[in-house]
Amino acid sequence: MRDTELARRGADNLVQSQLRLQPGERLVLFHLEAAEVLSVLREALRDAGGELIDAPLEAWRDSGTDDAFERFVKSHAADADASLYVSSVTGPVFARAQRLIQTLEGTRVRHLHVPGASLRMLGGSLRADPTLIERINERLAEHLETGKVLHVKSPKGTDLEVELRHSYPIVRYCGVPEPGSWDSVPTGAVSFHSPAVSGTFVADRIVSGTHVERPNASLFRRPLTLTISGGRLRDHQSADEELVRELRDHLASDADADYVGFVSMSTNYLTRNELKVFANDALLPGLRLMLGYSDPNKTKAPRSASVWSTFHGRKHTVSVDGRVIVRDGRIDAQWTQGILPF
Repeated sequence: MRDTELARRGADNLVQSQLRLQPGERLVLFHLEAAEVLSVLREALRDAGGELIDAPLEAWRDSGTDDAFERFVKSHAADADASLYVSSVTGPVFARAQRLIQTLEGTRVRHLHVPGASLRMLGGSLRADPTLIERINERLAEHLETGKVLHVKSPKGTDLEVELRHSYPIVRYCGVPEPGSWDSVPTGAVSFHSPAVSGTFVADRIVSGTHVERPNASLFRRPLTLTISGGRLRDHQSADEELVRELRDHLASDADADYVGFVSMSTNYLTRNELKVFANDALLPGLRLMLGYSDPNKTKAPRSASVWSTFHGRKHTVSVDGRVIVRDGRIDAQWTQGILPF
């Protein structure tokens, strides 16, 4: 199947399966430097029988007040049922993206946020059926809810134990927002908080955060090693001395920035290849570690920082009480057997 056909399937999935757009409903398409994907998204919207409200954001990138931007968002969403934000892989970061989400939370729209969108991502991780993701989530959550200890290892030296405390819920993400809520896609994951995380975590794929960022290729050459005990970061080392300094400064920006907020495992069965785009690569199989921000309303974590930093590695093997969930960077087949049609 050609890449363009797969991308169209991904666009249909966004509009019909995730936003659940019905004929006659109105969708606001907020977009920034996203020409690569706009035509296929507009076609998917047209074929679903929806009405498009076009909302380009280029004029708001470097000008206008925040109050004026909020009025712009509200005026476009006033009569809308759903909204979609897309930005490109190579385009600039939109500084008002969070304000866009916060403004939409005060409306009745169902919102999906798609940063770093590309035809390749539409044809891959964005094509995953949320109903299948939810079934995988349920199967995995059932095991986690009765488990005691999660263990993750990697060839580069990750050796981390995460105690499963049943007072903290297993949070499931499948990318189907309710009215007045939003989700970031691609998605598909289960996450939970634990106050008892100890060991070594080697980040050789992703280091990203409020005040720190490194490309995948740089981390492959010079990974970051985190030492954690009691659910708190105690030390971090890397041959990349600038990265060590940046993370140290980041951690100093909030008293809770060094606490483990939550850990997350991807259940997006179509995320198989690294695209060097955070939204996609954070969903590659394995254990992703989040420090600082804990999403407390969902995880019920006792603390949460105003800043976040997240870390991922390559070729993880993840097990719970000895039962393998991810093996060498691939979801073990037992978790998808009988669910996936292939």
